Amino acid sequence: MFLTVLISSSICHADDLYMKEIPSPGLKKFNQTDKGWSFLDMIERSFKINTEKFNGKQSFGEVLAREMSINIGYTTAVNSIQQANKNGKSPKEIVKQSFTQTIGFNGLSPYYGRVTFYEYADPTYQQGYEPDFSYSFGVANFAPDTLSLEYSNYGGNRLSPKVGEEFTDLNQGTITTTYRFEVPEKVVRLLHPDDEARVLGWASYNITPEYQQGRWWKQWFGLGFSVPIWNNISIWAQGNLYPDSSQTTAGDPDFTYGFGYYDWSPGGFILAYSSYAPNGFPWGNSAKDGDIMDGSIFLGYNFDLEAIWNFMTGRKAKRSKSKPSKTRPPWGPKYMEW
Repeated sequence: MFLTVLISSSICHADDLYMKEIPSPGLKKFNQTDKGWSFLDMIERSFKINTEKFNGKQSFGEVLAREMSINIGYTTAVNSIQQANKNGKSPKEIVKQSFTQTIGFNGLSPYYGRVTFYEYADPTYQQGYEPDFSYSFGVANFAPDTLSLEYSNYGGNRLSPKVGEEFTDLNQGTITTTYRFEVPEKVVRLLHPDDEARVLGWASYNITPEYQQGRWWKQWFGLGFSVPIWNNISIWAQGNLYPDSSQTTAGDPDFTYGFGYYDWSPGGFILAYSSYAPNGFPWGNSAKDGDIMDGSIFLGYNFDLEAIWNFMTGRKAKRSKSKPSKTRPPWGPKYMEW
């Protein structure tokens, strides 16, 4: 049905999706006066809608092909676990595996919406907290000196809820505010030998209205960074701070991390390892005993909808992409995450 909408629309060429230059915050141009940092400038830069690409010349189908994103993925745990089925019976050793389909719309960039549907390799062992679908929306910026404001819900959402289940519960979602910044060069030199390398850092504040039945307003802070290794290969880590220890459990990680090949552009793929297990600092809660084998591997592919649209309508693709630096990340709103 989606391709039918695209083909039935008039044929026009889309604007370039990709950034032609890598932003360099803090670098002044020749004879340019440094006006200093401004909070209002940051807010405007963070929440301003990019309207230049909507010039009235594109058809509805062209806009959909340009602004929508579709990703299919496969996730597998590294370790097997002993788990009972959804009825609490027949425990067995299983390796958790799932297939995902994610549909996103980024047309009002940096404003976006995204929904992911899950299929489990063994549905009888799907737990109550494992969703049929998850979703997120908000303002997402990935350039330094910007703010993001997002809502995400990865709770036990059900497409066909049974007794005791819900389609979704908005109170169980999380509101996240994130500030991204460029890590100072002196620190970067300790993490990366390349003079061109840049490291993206972020600080976030998270709040979940109802994190457990009858328990409200869980809050935590995150501080993280992403280090580019070569081309699209990078490693990231985030530490978490929970101001109210009574709201935490042994399952809340002190830190999370991941590494792999990340190409979120149309036609690109992702092969990455990540760990959201209950990793604990050596000086922290001893009950947090996550190790590297508790993570998962994700393999995903992003459909190039614009290329599909051009092929189905007989148009030649004219979009071009600048050759990226080997170690300097192409910061910009088209990159979903690091």
